[in-house]
Order: sequence, then C-alpha cells, then structure tokens
Amino acid sequence: MSRQANYFYGHCVLRLTAIILIAEITIMMVFEKTGLLGVFSPFVEALLDGFLLILLSIFPLYRFVYLPILQRFKKDQQKIEMLAEALQGAGESVIITRPDGEIVYVNQAFSDVTGYSYDEAIGNNPNLLQSGKQDPQFYRRMWASIKSKGQWKGELWNKRKNGELYPEALDVRSIPDELGNPKFLVGVFSDLTEQKRIESALLQTQKLEAIGTLVGGVAHNFNNLLAAVSGKAYVAQVKSQKHGVPAAVMKDLDDIQTLSFDASHLVKQLLAYARESQHDKEHVMFASLVADAVATAQIGVPEDVELKLDISSEPMMVFADEVHIKQAIINLINNARDAVRECESKVIDIRLYPSSPESCDDHGVCHVHCNNIGCLEIRDTGTGINSSDLDKVFEPFFTTKEVDKGTGLGLSTAHGIIGSHNGSIQVSSTFSKGSTFKVCLPLTQSSVEESRSAANITNANQTGTILLADDAVEVLQTLASVLESFGHTVIQASDGIDALEKFHAHEHEISLVIIDIVMPRMDGVDSVLEMRKINSELPAIFITGYDAPKEKTSKIVDDETSMLINKPFKSSDLSNLATKLINRKE
Repeated sequence: MSRQANYFYGHCVLRLTAIILIAEITIMMVFEKTGLLGVFSPFVEALLDGFLLILLSIFPLYRFVYLPILQRFKKDQQKIEMLAEALQGAGESVIITRPDGEIVYVNQAFSDVTGYSYDEAIGNNPNLLQSGKQDPQFYRRMWASIKSKGQWKGELWNKRKNGELYPEALDVRSIPDELGNPKFLVGVFSDLTEQKRIESALLQTQKLEAIGTLVGGVAHNFNNLLAAVSGKAYVAQVKSQKHGVPAAVMKDLDDIQTLSFDASHLVKQLLAYARESQHDKEHVMFASLVADAVATAQIGVPEDVELKLDISSEPMMVFADEVHIKQAIINLINNARDAVRECESKVIDIRLYPSSPESCDDHGVCHVHCNNIGCLEIRDTGTGINSSDLDKVFEPFFTTKEVDKGTGLGLSTAHGIIGSHNGSIQVSSTFSKGSTFKVCLPLTQSSVEESRSAANITNANQTGTILLADDAVEVLQTLASVLESFGHTVIQASDGIDALEKFHAHEHEISLVIIDIVMPRMDGVDSVLEMRKINSELPAIFITGYDAPKEKTSKIVDDETSMLINKPFKSSDLSNLATKLINRKE
C-alpha cells in the first residue's frame, strides 16, 4: 500500500475513534444528568448505551468515515479500470509474469504481434517466443540483470505463432513487494520490423550517397580522359584529311569519338542514379528518351522476360532533364521486372503515344494542363498490387518486396522526377494479373531551326586569342591542338592562378577564356571573376568533368558572357561556342 493510502486510512481510523469517543462521552453525560445511571441493571445499561452509541454516531460515521472510504474505493476502482483498459489498448505488447516466469497477463497488442491469444498465453512461459537466434548465455545474462538490477533492456529476435521470426525491443522490470522481493515482472515488447526495414532503406540510401561521391570523383578524371581521347581523335581526323588517309581510318577515328561520348553518357547515368547530378532542362524528343532508357534498362532484364516496345511515329517533344527522365523510366521498368520475376507469364509492355487531356482516361485525377501530352504506359503481367497498397506505392521507403530486395525509393524517385517536370504518374493494378504505370508529360515546341542555325555557325575568319586553362595536362594539350586547328591562337595555363597571371601578361590580346571549373590553388570561376574586375565584358567558356557546385555555377549561369559545357564535348560544339562569344565581343 502506498504512503498516501496509509495516510488516508489512518486518518479515517482517527475519525472513527474520535466519533465513537465523543458519542460515548455524550451518553455518559446524559446518563449522569438524567439520573439514569445505576437505575437499570448492568445488562440493560449496556444495551441502552450501545443503542445510544449507534444512534449518535451513525450519521457522523457515514458522513466522515464511510463516504470518504467509499469515494476512495470508487476512485481507486476507476483508476484500476483505466489502467487495465490502457494496458489492453496499448500499442506496445505488455506481458506480466510471476517471478518464476508464469504468464499472468498479456494485452491485445501482444496477441496481435505474436499470434498467441490471451488464453493460449496465460499460464505459459515467455520462452514460447524464443527464436533460437540467441544462445542460452544470452538469456542467462538477461535473467541475471533482472535479479541484480531489477530490469533488463535490449533487442532480441522472437518467433510468432506461425513460425515467423521478427526483431523486437524488450524492456523488463521487476516489481518488488513490501520486503523488496520480486512480486511480478512486467515486460514491454516493441516490434522493430518496420524500424529495421526503414533503417535498411536508409542504409541503402547512404550507400547510394557514397557511390555518388565516388562516382563524382571518378567522373571528373574519367571525363578528362574522354575529352582528351575525343579531342585527339578529332585532331587526327583533321590531319588525316590533309594527307589523304583511307576512309576506313577516318571511320575508325569517328567511332572513337562516338564511343567516347557513349562512355560519358554512361557516367552521367551513374551520377543521376546516385543523385549527384544536376542538369538543365532542354527540348528533347520523347521517343529517343524512351528508346535510350529501355536500351539501358534491358541490360538488367533477364532473358526469359519478354520486353515489348511500341513507340508512335508522331513527333513528341518535351522540355525535360534528359538524364532524370531516363532514370524515372528505368526505375519503372526495373519495378516491372521484379513484379514478373516469379510469374509464369513474364511480359513487360511499353507503349508511347501522343494524347490530349480530354481523351485521357485519367483526366479526372491528372493535373497536366496543356493541349497535348505524351503518354508512356509500362504494363507488366506480374503479381499486381493490393488495392489497399495502391495509395502508398509512391511513398518513400514503401515496398512490398522481401527484405533486402528493394529500398522502397524507386517509385518515389520516379514520382518526384515526373512531378518536377509538370507531369503526372498514375498506377492501376489487378491483383495476380499485373500493373500499369502511366506517365504523362506536357508536349512542347522548341526552336529547332534556331538551334540548327546556331550549330551551323562557321568559324571562317572569326578567330581570336584564347586563354585556355586546365589542370589535366593531356586535356590542356589536346584542346589547344583542337582550337589551333580552327585557326585560334592559344595561351595555355595549368590552373586558376597561372591563368590569372597569363591574363595580366596578355590582357589586351585575349578575346576569350576557356577554363576548367575545378582546379587546384584557384578554381575557374574565381579566376574569371578576378579577370572581370579588369575586363568586365570578358567572355568565358567554363568546362567541367562533372556537375559543378551550385554555389559556383550560380555566379556565371545567368551571365550572357558565360557558357558552361561538360566534358567530353564535340570539337565542333566547342568551336561554335568560341566563335559565338568572340563575335559577341567584337
């Protein structure tokens, strides 16, 4: 009994004693005043005394003793009922045992998690949950802690009634009696299945971030090599044309450049998948996006999966981030691949066609508001999705796959990418028959002719002196040869500081700066900003082997005198940009 309860009941006893004592004194005084004392026999006096005692004390006893005790009892009873209901309805599993381990109580959450009903658990021992993943020494340490410290807290694996193993956090506390001996044990279990799944997904995300950091570093050096290879191939072509080299050699040199750009594209896809790349949106053909994405995804599709592709011949152009849209499509195809993995019929049907909001079946829920839209449908013959899960498929970390079979990020990433392009993605599914993901993107018109005219700028008699800076020697020398082949005079610098010194020495001659962004000692952006303190109209082309930091590019991307180009690039593209900026300066 608690100290507060002892005080309350002790106070009631004092009231009882006081009431009886006062009543008895009052009776004795009445007997003495009325002369009744000694008139009756002792037995009659005792009966009369008892009757008067009851008569005088019954109301005070009811008012000041019985009612407080009754109210206290009701209050305690309500508290007990409330605690019982709270335990029964608690979200965590609660189990109460005797010191020897006999179960005397389990709540509803315990039954929901373990599968054992109240009647099955009562009288049993908690060892019915043992999974076998912990050795006997583990349980000996646990019981030793309970006996010595009165509690144990930790994680373990338990087994449900159906044999399924699951991780659980357990907090056991010993409740002592008045003598300090254990009266019973209370254990609170927390099912960690969902938490472990989220932790696993977060671990996968961290792995992707680590891969992104690694790929980012590798991409810089790799793209430098590709830029040198493609540049040298171009220089070799120029020299070959002068010496009448056979067409087969020219074809091989052309293939070298093509392979260099293909390798660079692969690096960009790795960067996008690792979420390390930031790209500008541009007008691109939807059909080519889908075809390239399917070709990339098909590498990971088993041979026993039939992949059908139906692309409309009608022109469809979208304003999009090419790499990110491809990533979204690849994620959807990978999801379909996993869905058909264990099915007898393994078919992934991909269809691209133009449409309009009015003719779209999902126009009631689709938020794409434009006259023309491009619809991409990816349909599989997989296991399908439960109707209760359809609203959750795009949530981060939600997955119906087995543990370690998916991060739960593929569909959420695709949903985010499509949403950032003002598009819509819908899903429909029939359980055991397959699912269909439908992507709608707004179609647009681009300045194709303007782009073509810009690409066809000639460089005849439009040469200048170019300050070229790159810390990679092979890239520096190759780009210098390429620019000189177009008739430009090139001043070479090995880094930002060297470029700044060369600029001060030739500031009246230099008509353009071509500079790598990431270099030791001083990067390209800071170097050009220092140059522009002297010549504010100095045009510059910034080159990079991977995506430059936003805090750097934000200083230059909105500048009309600045251009940004990623390695590797076509020699003709670099020449056209150089010519455009030199002409602007002149």
